[in-house]
Amino acid sequence: MSNSMEENEENFLWTKTCDAHTHAHDDRERLSEIGELKTARLCLMGTRFEDLDIVLQLNAKFQSKVVPCFGFHPWFAHLLSLEDDPPENEIHYRSVLNDIGPKSSKDCNIEPLLAFLPPPKPFNVWFNKLENLVKINTMALIGEVGLDRSARLTDPKTKSLSKVQTKIQHQITILEKQLDLAAKYNRAVSLHCVQATGQIIDLLDRKVLSQQPLPPRICMHSFGGSVDTIKSLTETQPKKKKKLTTDVYFSFSIVINERYSRLHDLIRAVPENRLLIESDFHSPNGLDNLMEKIVLLVSEAKGWTHATTIEKTFQNFLKFIGEA
Repeated sequence: MSNSMEENEENFLWTKTCDAHTHAHDDRERLSEIGELKTARLCLMGTRFEDLDIVLQLNAKFQSKVVPCFGFHPWFAHLLSLEDDPPENEIHYRSVLNDIGPKSSKDCNIEPLLAFLPPPKPFNVWFNKLENLVKINTMALIGEVGLDRSARLTDPKTKSLSKVQTKIQHQITILEKQLDLAAKYNRAVSLHCVQATGQIIDLLDRKVLSQQPLPPRICMHSFGGSVDTIKSLTETQPKKKKKLTTDVYFSFSIVINERYSRLHDLIRAVPENRLLIESDFHSPNGLDNLMEKIVLLVSEAKGWTHATTIEKTFQNFLKFIGEA
């Protein structure tokens, strides 16, 4: 911790420090420590069928701290079918996976994975589960959802990354189902976007132009895109097409964003009423320290005091989750 933070520790506004995106529940051995964090509020992100109930339980246990977020991450989209009665494993996975190895070896990288992949979740199973969780939890958000054009499946034998990806169209369809659910229940969305900004914007534009409802608020979490993208998604007078009917927020983390040379430029480009901070961390152990660091970094980029950064992002957090 820096000297300046040590000197101001007693004045650090922990009661207003809010983590807009975390996976602290992934550290199953330390779940009780979530309740002991100095960080006041946490958006706890479900990502796959198996961890949704854990998020639900932690919200019940730490109601004043944990904001439950339920969703299916693009890394696990291949495990989801769009049919209530999915075809057999091989047919499903060959239809949603893409072999990115040499063209001469078409599908040879998919073949070894087939024996290890579970039967896909039927649409009515995973979607009904998600909808029921959102219905019974009136403060729940949808997340983490999104698109990822760089992610590859892990080879279960070697534990290394394979030459297999989930087709982007399958990811888009899974994402759109979840965005529609967020719009239906008027919930905010935490969005993962890696090398897919164009596809995200095209999806949002298509919905606006066809007058389909969008979620009220979307957060581009650990944002690593461009200044131009920030401007186009937050401009009040769009230069083209119709104005987005959703408020887009941008959040930054030390874990993902600290290595970006243009990070200060990105933070400066975000309107002060659309800026959020997050840990994007997979354990409560060390989470508070990451939140301190991102406060310092944002304060430096914006030219704000630590207290100003925390106060502004606190107010934004309340608006994003629907409490203000």
